[in-house]
Parts: sequence; C-alpha cells; structure tokens
Amino acid sequence: MSDTDPFDEIVHHLVSTAKAHHEATGGVNPAWARWYAERLVDDLNGVLGSDMEIDGLADWLEEADRRYRTEPQDHSWPKAYAAWMLAEQSAE
Repeated sequence: MSDTDPFDEIVHHLVSTAKAHHEATGGVNPAWARWYAERLVDDLNGVLGSDMEIDGLADWLEEADRRYRTEPQDHSWPKAYAAWMLAEQSAE
C-alpha cells in the first residue's frame, strides 16, 4: 500500500485488525490493545517510519480509546486514531 496516503493506510490497517480481532475473539477481549499492537506494530512503523514497540503502541491504543469515548468525534474510531497518530508524529 506504499502508494496510498498514510492516513488511508493507517485506517486500512486499523480496520483490518479490528475485523481479525472480532473473528478471533468475538470482539470481547480485555487485552484487546495488546492484541492489536502485536499485529499493527510492524505495519504502522512502516507507514510512519517510526520505531514503536508493542507495549508503547498498546498504551497509545488504550489512551486513544479513552479519548475517543470521552471527546465528541466527527469520525469513526479508525479515522480519529489515524488523524491523532499522524498529528503526534508531525509534532515530534
């Protein structure tokens, strides 16, 4: 997907991982953030040119989930997460 916009790539990876998570767990998994992070870390590092580790990404996903649930949003969670991820990367 290297010819795709980074935003769209991140959304794609989040949606694909969500589908796989639902199929594997039925959607109920208290350790969901770690599960997602283990599957996303390489793809997201490739898109962002970063060196995130699984634990850091899991923590970020948990915080993004809290943020998404408490702040009014105009977008689906994958789009909100992608926007936040890109904004944080550009702020570094």
